[in-house]
Amino acid sequence: MSDNPDSGDHNDRLLPDSNKPTEKSMGEKVSTVFRNVLQTRTDNIKDWFMNYGIKSSVGVLCWLFGSMGMSVLWIFIGTSATASAFSVLYSIEKFHKKRKITEMFKTVTEDKSKLVEAVKQLHMENSSSLPSWIYYPDVEKVEWINRIIRQLWPSIQGYVKDILSEQVGPSIRSSSGLLGGFKFTDMDLGNIPPQLVGVKVYDEHQTRSDEIVLDMQLVYASQCNIGVSVNYLNAGLCDLDFRALMRVEMSPLLSKSPFIGAVAVSFVHDPKIDFNLTNLANMFDIPGFDSLLRGAIRDSVRGIMVYPEKYVLKLVPDVDISYLKFPLPDGVLRVHVIKAKHLMAKDTKLFGPNKSDPYVIVQVGRNFKHRTAVVAEDVNPEWNETFDVIIEDIWHSTINISLYDEDILNTDDSLGTASLAVRSVYQRGVVEEWINLTQVKKGSILMKFEWFELAHEASNLDKAIKIAEHKENTNSSLLSIYVDKACHLPEKIKDCLSSNVQLKITVPCRKDPFKTKLTEFSNPIWEERFLSPIQNPKIDQIKFEVIEVLMDEIESDSYSGKTLGTLSFSISELLELEGMCIDKDFPLDNATPKTTLNMRLCLRVLKLKEKQGPQFDGSEIMNKPPTPSATTQPSPTTSPVPEAEKPTPESDEYEHLSINNNAHQRSPSIASIASVMSDGAVSRMQPNERKPADNGKGRVMLTIRHHQDQLLVLIVKAESLIICDEDNSTSDPYVKVTVIGQNLSKKTKVVKKSLNPSFDQRLSFQLSIMDVRKSRLKVSVKNHTGFLSSEKVRMGTIFINLANIPDLTLPNTRWFSLE
Repeated sequence: MSDNPDSGDHNDRLLPDSNKPTEKSMGEKVSTVFRNVLQTRTDNIKDWFMNYGIKSSVGVLCWLFGSMGMSVLWIFIGTSATASAFSVLYSIEKFHKKRKITEMFKTVTEDKSKLVEAVKQLHMENSSSLPSWIYYPDVEKVEWINRIIRQLWPSIQGYVKDILSEQVGPSIRSSSGLLGGFKFTDMDLGNIPPQLVGVKVYDEHQTRSDEIVLDMQLVYASQCNIGVSVNYLNAGLCDLDFRALMRVEMSPLLSKSPFIGAVAVSFVHDPKIDFNLTNLANMFDIPGFDSLLRGAIRDSVRGIMVYPEKYVLKLVPDVDISYLKFPLPDGVLRVHVIKAKHLMAKDTKLFGPNKSDPYVIVQVGRNFKHRTAVVAEDVNPEWNETFDVIIEDIWHSTINISLYDEDILNTDDSLGTASLAVRSVYQRGVVEEWINLTQVKKGSILMKFEWFELAHEASNLDKAIKIAEHKENTNSSLLSIYVDKACHLPEKIKDCLSSNVQLKITVPCRKDPFKTKLTEFSNPIWEERFLSPIQNPKIDQIKFEVIEVLMDEIESDSYSGKTLGTLSFSISELLELEGMCIDKDFPLDNATPKTTLNMRLCLRVLKLKEKQGPQFDGSEIMNKPPTPSATTQPSPTTSPVPEAEKPTPESDEYEHLSINNNAHQRSPSIASIASVMSDGAVSRMQPNERKPADNGKGRVMLTIRHHQDQLLVLIVKAESLIICDEDNSTSDPYVKVTVIGQNLSKKTKVVKKSLNPSFDQRLSFQLSIMDVRKSRLKVSVKNHTGFLSSEKVRMGTIFINLANIPDLTLPNTRWFSLE
């Protein structure tokens, strides 16, 4: 016998215990899942029968027999017969359910891969909710990360405060003269940390071989308290609500610790930012000041981290992260504005028919806008204008087309709008269609779109030049200029150490030269990238000029500075190099022998993508242009647009390590695949607009999307509903959704005794995208009442034309006022 009394127990724990249950087989696990679901369903039916079925039956029979003057015996007989009927119906339903479960069990036992689909089908039939990872397996739960974030949140707060002070603050001050004195006076980010509600990791075939890409759904709803000050006027920012789809790129991958060279973080779309302002009486009650501050904050975040802008964190000092920070664009979109017909006549004439003076504005993303010439007095105008647009992100870019009637004295009248996703062109190569204009009674425009891929073979150049020669303002290739730094600049000014240095880049067919930011003479590092379309690389040249600017000259908009060195580079030299790229220190003329400019130049030939893919569907035209979310580089041929027309705001081993020149362009698959937002994330998303006016019956928040041949309607919540109960204090609301024209309807659960119910329930309808575009939704909020109750049932109704929703492939969340 052992002297240690605990040794026996310890040894027993190491031995197999015959009394402990062994691990269940797949069949037993499936059987357990189905039994649990069946038991839950059975319990629900029993509860309903006990609470409503028997009581209702007895009440109805008593009332009927009593009103006819029958005896108590007849009441007893009728009650017994009704109970027997309910029992028979319940037995039949139970038999069919059990039989169906048995068949599903057999199917899953034979093929284990069908487990998830079987469970999903069972839950959908029972109108119950499942987590997003069941419906969208590529979006994963990451609760373990949220637990880590909660513990790290006190430490992370200091890092976030530094970003707000050092980057967001200066960006807000530079956004408007009225906000020149803006600063953060106090920062308390609260105790509630951000949460990741889902993470998607892209597969190897969707990314380059030297990177890992993740999309994270970030939600931050905090009771923070941030103090702000503008010119000695103070206010408070609280109840911050921040929601975004965040992309994390890890590249390059190394064979030595820490195995990742750098991490780049960006937001795929403009984040949804909402907050409340306190102490507003002294400053923000001024009309327009509140929206000015909100717009400045949104623009600051957009300029720092919304794609293609990225926040890059180096993990290894000597790794070249320029490819990660500045990847080549996805391609070039060639837009042809051809003609229009049957436009509205906005100008009234005393003699002769009414006319319009139409012109077109084409906007792609936030930064690119092209305005065509005005065709005078013609409702069937022809423009025949062509221009190129550099596309940074295929999936999230949108083409917005707006037609206007030019008026000399009054505001230009709208002649209609239309929108088209860039991915629709990319999938087909070439799209030429008459597009019906919306928000007007009549009118259509003939547009042609061509997608050009970026090829790194010089053999494609002759064909590209020949194609570009046929159209004005078109190009044969695209040049990427990455400027790193300058070294050993000559000291031409006595106090040069207090001066600034700038690089000017003059490219062909561009009116104004590119200019880098101003840097200190002692450390001239720029790390900037410029994209320029090139008409003929065989004959075109680029000129570089490094200039020195004194501090007192910066205030002048027309400063010229003193030249510190120049360089002329013939683009044809790139045609002889492998991959048409060069990365080196270029010696400068008119400088010292040691003066160099470190740059990387990459040339890509525009190769027309062959026409392919499905036939263009008119339902892909969006009726309302969405807020652009992807940034594109302006073309040098773009016509100037007046300031008033610009869009308003609402992206040893490590030494000399770099990425292969031919591999730094992201594969088309990653650029054309969007992360699927989970229901958990969508249900907590804020609506894209302010709450509409209340018509006296309250509001309801809905999220609508189409995914995998299903129309999904998420009933989020309602508020300010009317009182319907007899006690004149509350209601028992539920929502019924009907697809008009398809004879389909479903309803949510009942929320007891609430005028501000939260449903968070998804209703799905099996419909193709074509059927959805032709349908309307009838959404009715009703009050649940008892049998023969005199309480009000109908609380409010709305009708939604699904054809008016811009892009049903993405979740569309907003408030609707009940009528």
